Amino acid sequence: MANCKFGLNDHKPFISEKSVHNHHHDKSKHNFIEKEQYIHSHDHEDHVHNHHDHRGTDKKVLKWALSITLITMFLEFFYGFLSNSLALISDAIHMFTHSFALIISLVAIVIANKKAPIEKTFGYYRTEVLAAFVNGITILLSIAWIIYEAVERFMNPQIIDLKTAIIVAIIGLVVNIITGVILMQGDKNNINLKSAFIHMLSDALSSVAIIIGYIVIYFTSWYFIDVILAVLVAIVIGKWAIDILKTSTNTLLESSPVDINEVKQYIERNEKVLELHDIHIWEITQDMYNMTAHIKIDKKDLENYEEILHQINHNLKEKFKIVHTTFQFEW
Repeated sequence: MANCKFGLNDHKPFISEKSVHNHHHDKSKHNFIEKEQYIHSHDHEDHVHNHHDHRGTDKKVLKWALSITLITMFLEFFYGFLSNSLALISDAIHMFTHSFALIISLVAIVIANKKAPIEKTFGYYRTEVLAAFVNGITILLSIAWIIYEAVERFMNPQIIDLKTAIIVAIIGLVVNIITGVILMQGDKNNINLKSAFIHMLSDALSSVAIIIGYIVIYFTSWYFIDVILAVLVAIVIGKWAIDILKTSTNTLLESSPVDINEVKQYIERNEKVLELHDIHIWEITQDMYNMTAHIKIDKKDLENYEEILHQINHNLKEKFKIVHTTFQFEW
């Protein structure tokens, strides 16, 4: 049975009192430990710094996208009431839902950048994941709204003011394309920003479907085309929404973002590692992976545990983007 002798954290290696009595550490070894501590701490700080750089860009693009959406919303409300156009007022309300989604994403980034109190050991990074989850839910609600509107128009067909309806749809399409292009300038892998982008893209698809539907209805009176197009749009948007919800839920439930068996097999290729077990891998936020595990080595290799630790951490970072690890060595 393996005897647990000491634990190691990539930031602050430590040795238990028992292992100090049983195992001699010379001066050079302590120098090596200090060197390791610096290397891994530096890697982690660089990683966090890169996150802050990305968030700075993401914050800018979200502010621009939100500004354009809010301006369009207020203009549509103003001219909608001025001209008594229900179509403009309805689209303004639709714009409000997208403004809400963008505000959620922006607030999440602002909170994530805040300095957290000591009890928040992983900071506020998870706020972005929460924002993506909330936006995923609102996307599903927008799908329900699209289908409801299409069915309502099919069940109660009315004379369409084609000119006004198409103008409104084109305005919505142009605004969503512009905001979508702006959002693409941010970090495309950030789940929070991706959820905001999908909101814009879903509305753009909805606008295209409305334009096509109105033109077909005008020339053919085929009111059922609205329902068909709405269902097609709902299927496409639904797939994106489910992906966002699945990814954010997995992160919130601390599911492993990488294949644990693959990690285990990869590390056990090291001839000094006899076994890797009690493995836990989780994601704090985008690409910020943490790992804890027990590493079983041969007793004769205790003198070289720092070298083994260095190699494992290097491999985990290069292969799996795992930048923060805590290991318990056993033999």
